[in-house]
Amino acid sequence: MTEEAKQSRASALHWNLAWLFVIIYNLVGIADICSTVLALQIGAGEEANPIVLGMMNHAGDGWIIAKLFLQGVISFMVVWFPHWIVLTFFAVATVGNALIVANNFAIAGVF
Repeated sequence: MTEEAKQSRASALHWNLAWLFVIIYNLVGIADICSTVLALQIGAGEEANPIVLGMMNHAGDGWIIAKLFLQGVISFMVVWFPHWIVLTFFAVATVGNALIVANNFAIAGVF
């Protein structure tokens, strides 16, 4: 697997796509945090993700740091192994998360 990762990183296309997707993913992740905090603060919704809810219950506002840390780990993994299968699944997951963020902002009444 290490050799395949090395070959994937050698591809300029894969490398550039990995960085582009990671940047978009992290922007979506930050928007997710903002939309979640906004919706919770105005009482428009509640956290539906049981993992994030558990982090919120046990770490208070520290859930934000934990979520950003996990985003960093995932970002590193994608850049380290930018195989086309990884990039495809990552891009689809990022789009799904962006739809959740849009829904969060809609629940909060932003748009």
